[in-house]
Amino acid sequence: MELDKDFNLIIGLRIREVREVLNMTREEFSEKCNISTSFLSAVENGKKAITTKTLCKICNATNISADYIIYGKHEDFETDMIIEMLHSMEPKARGYAVRILRDYIEAVNNLTPLK
Repeated sequence: MELDKDFNLIIGLRIREVREVLNMTREEFSEKCNISTSFLSAVENGKKAITTKTLCKICNATNISADYIIYGKHEDFETDMIIEMLHSMEPKARGYAVRILRDYIEAVNNLTPLK
């Protein structure tokens, strides 16, 4: 049973990380994911486990891969977070952010190493 507690805590901490990166309160996050705030609190603290249905709700609402929440795979986590942040912006602000990102990526790609 101790393994289950550890697993629940790890999952809960990853969900909390997602929520904090999105700069959301528990209330905002639970509303977005259609789960109760008290349940989210219990999950984040490792006191309750989530079902696959709840995992799907969280992943769909936040555009985060289940691979990150279950296995901690960071490969696409930052990309998923940026996409979710862009989705949460007003259209005009999103356009500005996309232009800034595009210009930044172009500048980084054009950098030449110093000799």
